[in-house]
Amino acid sequence: MMLTKSQTSSNVSASLVSRVMLGQVWAYIFTCMMLVFTLFPIYWVFTLSIKSELDGMAIEPMFIFQPTFEHYLKLADKTVFMESFGNSIWITIIATLLSLSIAIPAAYALSRIQKSPRKLVGLWLLLAYMLPEFLFVIPMYTFYQTVGLYDTHFGVALLYQAHVLPFSIWMLRSFFDEVPKAIEEAALMEGCSRLRVLLSIYVPVALPGIIATAILNGIWIWNELAIALGLTFSEAQTVTVGITSFRGYASFDWGGMTAASICAITPMLLAAIFAQKHIVKGMTLGAVKG
Repeated sequence: MMLTKSQTSSNVSASLVSRVMLGQVWAYIFTCMMLVFTLFPIYWVFTLSIKSELDGMAIEPMFIFQPTFEHYLKLADKTVFMESFGNSIWITIIATLLSLSIAIPAAYALSRIQKSPRKLVGLWLLLAYMLPEFLFVIPMYTFYQTVGLYDTHFGVALLYQAHVLPFSIWMLRSFFDEVPKAIEEAALMEGCSRLRVLLSIYVPVALPGIIATAILNGIWIWNELAIALGLTFSEAQTVTVGITSFRGYASFDWGGMTAASICAITPMLLAAIFAQKHIVKGMTLGAVKG
């Protein structure tokens, strides 16, 4: 009888181990499929950027070819693209700093008010974040023309707040909720002001979350097209609009456009890779309370 129970226990253990291993195998397969699905478009664009015009326009795709970097070298002479690349850097910096400077005190206040109003404000933020970007362009076009903000770096960065600010407040509020209220109460009893509590306690504790929010905002701002397309013309064109300059009246410079696309995604890709630690830490910081 003891032998039978032992065999049964062994069979159950073996079955559980096999199920766990099978689950891991399927997880690896699914992950590999998602990686292929995500990276293949980038791979295809990159291969087009290092193909000659003849190889790139071949009817049958060529997987074996002589690589060339002439399209990347020509980008230095493409004034429109180089200027738009610099514009995107400045607009991303301005818009990100502006969103954080408003979102940090707003998220702190939202984190400390009662739950009922907080839910209403949180719902409003979520609805504002879900609105399409181009919805803001139509009414703001005439206004920007009147006040002189059309085709300016600050004007574009300012309108980006309609999208990134609700997201920033929503994210930072969850991070600030993780800070124990006892620490704040002790600091207030010691005579610290609300501003001092925010800058000395909340910001340092939630710094990984703030960095993660800034990076996610920067990625969205860098890749945004609709607002930049509607509110810029030449002086403040972003890199996403600059890529369209490789399209002619009846032709496309596919080599130049794909090379410009690879150059456009590289800064945010490198930023995400180097800041991956902060992003993961920031995302887990606010994972307990929403």
